[in-house]
Amino acid sequence: MFNFNKLVVVTSLALAASAAVHRRDNTDFSTIFSTILEVDQKTGPEDSAPPSSVVPNTVITAVDGELTEAGTSGSSLLSVLHGDTDPSLDTGSALKKRQDGFEEVFAGTGTALLDRDGSIQGTAYLTYTVVDNSTYNINACLEFCANIEPCVFVNLFYEFNNDLPVSNLKCAAYADVHSASEKTNLGGQQLLPPPAGLTYIQESSGFAALSLVDPATPAGYELVFGSPTDGANNAPGYMGFAFLDKYDVQACANLCDTRGADPVGGACKFFNIWRAVVNGNPTTYTCSMYYEVADESTAVNFGQGDLVVTFSRGYAKL
Repeated sequence: MFNFNKLVVVTSLALAASAAVHRRDNTDFSTIFSTILEVDQKTGPEDSAPPSSVVPNTVITAVDGELTEAGTSGSSLLSVLHGDTDPSLDTGSALKKRQDGFEEVFAGTGTALLDRDGSIQGTAYLTYTVVDNSTYNINACLEFCANIEPCVFVNLFYEFNNDLPVSNLKCAAYADVHSASEKTNLGGQQLLPPPAGLTYIQESSGFAALSLVDPATPAGYELVFGSPTDGANNAPGYMGFAFLDKYDVQACANLCDTRGADPVGGACKFFNIWRAVVNGNPTTYTCSMYYEVADESTAVNFGQGDLVVTFSRGYAKL
């Protein structure tokens, strides 16, 4: 089973050897932005995966411009690389919900005979369950999300011609909010022996938490800025970056703690975590590391073109 801490150790050893090559005086946004446009970490429930309430550990999808396997292959490798986590564990997500309900983000296209829809393929996928399909069971799906600490969004949809024996009404949980433009899984798999037809999806709707709370500050760090803000740090003392498969402040702190020391500036003393949104859709979660402490006055890079910076926060080591 994959262990996040082991990946951090392996990653830090590799980076220690190349720190001098990758170090720059200020944040290397050229490499960060170009890698954002290459990474593929959008996923959803796999047809071969059984329903579960287990939440996956955070996974690294790129390091200093190099994609990991999890950043290139989508759901098939994410399921292998993810470890199992207690679903009540506080992962430090910036997108944790408050307990005051949900709102509909988008509705399904209907359940008439020829109606077809798609399910979400998006970032920060957590897990899924099936709910009683004697009705379109929105409340059961929302309750499932409410019992998973990082969950802030669910996608509820019928998948016909699947091989699930209990129900064909799937409820997929995410740690980020998604839109109807991300309904890109249109079915088309042969899961049952012929003459059964290919899978197809109907009535795919999305529900998001009404409000969010700030993440917990990792032990040994203090929050320097971030309510959050919409600018990433363009700061001196830059050591490199990693992409995470969900917004996880603790995971970013772990990377800073285990980053190989810079040959000029020494150990990591500060990190900036932020979410990249491309064409209106969440794409990845950047953890940039520094051997000098920065502040909000340097959080001045708001993106470029269709890529914008969101949920930016900075943390300094005590």
